[in-house]
Amino acid sequence: MDAMKSNSTLHVLALIVLVMVCTSAHPTTWYVDRSVSESSQGQSWESAFKRIYEGIFAGNDGDTVIVAQGNYVENINFRGKNIVLRSTNPLDPEVVANTIIDGDEWGAVVTFSGDEDETCVLTGFTIQNGKAWKDGGGVCGGTSDNRTHATIRDNLITGNSAPLFGGGVACCDGLIRNNTIQLNSAYDGGGVAYCSGAIRDNTVQWNSAEYKAGGLFDCDGIIEGNIINGNNSANLDGGLAHCSGTIENNMISANSADWGGGIGDCSAAILRNIIIRNSATDRAGGIGACDGIIRSNVVAGNSAGWGAGLASCDGMIVNNTITRNSTTGDGGGLSFCHGSIANCIIWGNMAPAGAQLDDSSVPTYSCIQDWDGGGEGNIVLDPQFLDPNGPDNNFSTYGDNDYRLLPDSPCVDEGANSVLTPPGLDLDENLRIALGRQSLTVDMGAFEYNSKPFAVTHFDFVTIPRPGGRRLTWNSQPNDTYTVWFRYSLQATKWYRVKTVASQGAATSCTDKGLLLWNWRALFYRVEMK
Repeated sequence: MDAMKSNSTLHVLALIVLVMVCTSAHPTTWYVDRSVSESSQGQSWESAFKRIYEGIFAGNDGDTVIVAQGNYVENINFRGKNIVLRSTNPLDPEVVANTIIDGDEWGAVVTFSGDEDETCVLTGFTIQNGKAWKDGGGVCGGTSDNRTHATIRDNLITGNSAPLFGGGVACCDGLIRNNTIQLNSAYDGGGVAYCSGAIRDNTVQWNSAEYKAGGLFDCDGIIEGNIINGNNSANLDGGLAHCSGTIENNMISANSADWGGGIGDCSAAILRNIIIRNSATDRAGGIGACDGIIRSNVVAGNSAGWGAGLASCDGMIVNNTITRNSTTGDGGGLSFCHGSIANCIIWGNMAPAGAQLDDSSVPTYSCIQDWDGGGEGNIVLDPQFLDPNGPDNNFSTYGDNDYRLLPDSPCVDEGANSVLTPPGLDLDENLRIALGRQSLTVDMGAFEYNSKPFAVTHFDFVTIPRPGGRRLTWNSQPNDTYTVWFRYSLQATKWYRVKTVASQGAATSCTDKGLLLWNWRALFYRVEMK
C-alpha cells in the first residue's frame, strides 16, 4: 500500500512538471481596455482587463500585454517580470499619443524591480504626470545599485518630475531607443539620469534641472544618434553632464546653463556630433571640462561669458570645425584647453580677446584665422566652406549651414595622419583619410573632402596566383587594419575568421583562397575595421 502511494505520488509530480513545462512554452497575450464596463479574464478584447496592472499581474515571463487606446490613471510596476507591455501600434505616433499612462503625481508612472532583462519591453505609450519620491518620475528602473535591463522604446515620456535624479527616466541600463523625452524636471538630469545602457535615436528636449544636466546626467553607455535640444540647467551643463559612455553622432543644440551649455564634465569620447547654438551665461557655451578625445565635431554658433566654443578641455582635440562661436569675454573658439590640438579648423569665432584661441595649447596642422602663434603645419587661409550660410543665406541659423570643404580649400590634404590612431570616420561617417586632390592625407576639419563610405566595392574570382579564390575589395585608408569573416548562411550565428590584413591604401583586397567559381558552397562575408 505504501509502495502504491509512493508510485502515485511520483506520477502526480511528473504530471505537474509536464504541465509547468508546457505552460511556459506557450506565451500568453493579455488584453487591457479601459472602455470595458468591468474587468474580465483578459484573454481577448471582448474579455479584456480594465487596468494595466491587472495585465501585468496575470502575465508571466514571455507573455505580452496589449493595451487599447485610452487614458489609464495608474502607477504600474513590472515586479521583475520579463513581459512585453505595449500599445496596439507603438510605431504610430497617434496611437502613442492616445495610449496614456498618467501617474497623477503619485510616484513614478512606471517602476521596474531592477531584475528584468532585455526581453522585458515597454513600448508605445505616453507616460506622463509622474512625481517620484526620489528618482525617475516617468520611468524608475530600480535603484542605483540594482537597475533594470528592460528595453524602453517608442514612447513619449513627458511632464514628469523627480526631487533628485531623472525626471523622465532613471536607473535603466537596458536599451533606450526612439523615445521622445520632454518637459521633465529634476534636481540633476531633468530628462535622463543614471542610465548606462545604449541610449539611441531619442529626442531629449525641453527638460530642466535645478543643478546639473537638463538633458542627460551620469549615463555611462553609448549615447548615439539623439537630438538633445533646448534643455536647461539653472547651474551646470544644459545638455549632458557626467557621461562616460561614447557621445557619438548626436545633434546637441540650443541647450543652456550657467556653466557648460552643451556638454560639460564628461570623460567620454565626443565623436562626430553637431554642437550648435548652446549657451552659458558664465563659461563653456559648447563643450566644457571634458577630458576625453574630442574628434570630428562641428562646434558652431555657441555663446558664453568666456570660452564660447570649448573651455577647460584637456583631452585630445582633433579634426573639429570650430566656427562662429562668440563671447563677451575671452576665447571665442577655445579657452583654457591644454590637451593636444591638431587638424582643426578654427575660424570666424568672435571675442574681445583671443577670438580663436585663448590660453590654450599651440595647435598643429590646423587652419586658424589671423594666427601668428607658431605651431607645425598651421595655415591662416580661408578654409572655403561649401555653404557656411546655408540655403536660407543666414549664417546665424546654423542648422542648415554646410561646413564641408570646396575642392580648392587649402585644408584638403593638409592635416597630419600621425595623430589619427586609428584613422576612423569623418562627420559624414565616411573614411577619415581619402584621396583628396593628390594624396592619402587627412584633411583639416570635421569633414573629409572626396571621401567615400567604408564598404565592399568589388567581388570577383581569381585563379592567379594559385590556388586562387574569392576576392573582396573595399574602400580603405592608411594605417588601418581589417579582419575578414565568413559564415555559411544569413541565419547562422557563428562567424569564421578568414584573415586580418593591413591597409593597402585607398583600396584593400583579401582573397579567400581555394574557393573558386565552381565551388558549390555559398558564403556570406563581412569586413571589420579594427
